[in-house]
Amino acid sequence: MKDLGAIDRFFVFQARTLERAVLRFIGPQRILRVLFAISTRLGGKMPSGMFPIRDKQDGLWFRPDGVNRDAPVILYIHGGGFTIGSPRTHAPLIGALAKAAGLRAYAPLYRLAPEHPFPAAREDVIAAYERLVEAGTPPVAIGGDSAGGCLALSVLQHARDTGLPLPKRAILIGPVADLSGEVEERFEGASNELLIPPQWPARIKDAYLPGLDRTNPIISPLLGDLTGLPPTLIQAAEGEALAQDSARIVDAMDDATLDLWPGLMHVWHLHAGLMPVADRAIAELARFIKSHT
Repeated sequence: MKDLGAIDRFFVFQARTLERAVLRFIGPQRILRVLFAISTRLGGKMPSGMFPIRDKQDGLWFRPDGVNRDAPVILYIHGGGFTIGSPRTHAPLIGALAKAAGLRAYAPLYRLAPEHPFPAAREDVIAAYERLVEAGTPPVAIGGDSAGGCLALSVLQHARDTGLPLPKRAILIGPVADLSGEVEERFEGASNELLIPPQWPARIKDAYLPGLDRTNPIISPLLGDLTGLPPTLIQAAEGEALAQDSARIVDAMDDATLDLWPGLMHVWHLHAGLMPVADRAIAELARFIKSHT
């Protein structure tokens, strides 16, 4: 099922050569934001007939054809190392997930480092969650990739601890959950990390958490309490550095499953609509969400 075709292998080759080199040698986050926006626009494709709608907070709403305007909502938090990315860069991924699940999806915009270091991003995604609850549409599922997975876990912990309604399901894609220690060493030692060079997490750490205690559980959710959270499906590339965090999350949660995909790069799902294995992975995430909704 997870065998790679020619198109899949092309995107893997591109990640291993071009994209990895960009993350290694280009330091300024503003330049990386532009390059990431271009690459995701060219590297993914929105489902036919779906046009995201921007709200007053600059988040994006996704509603597939045939889905009611009051259908349940997936809250999806984009990744990008807390420094790059936006709802727009992840639109093909989120649109494909919404279509496959037959639900609406909402992707909040949050402030990025280094201009806005911690806790800006966490505050923004919690505010987005609380707005949905106050509007009478608490998310039926929450998801996020990479840094967005970290923020999704933090939102879940906040909702549990403050008595807000919890989603029925959570989905995470290559989440980072422990920002303590020398994070870059985990990337140096990862046997099959095809995308992220050690230089990238080293820069992220300084940009997002300047002088902060990275063992604080609201920074590193894995160092806090992950019990009492909804059933969770985690997908990661087999051998990628953040698969280590994924395995530890599964051990710390009451009901979580780790689904490892061999031969792929970190968050290959960004190529939804063009990369067949990305579409297959997103379909599995959607089935997991629909299993309860």
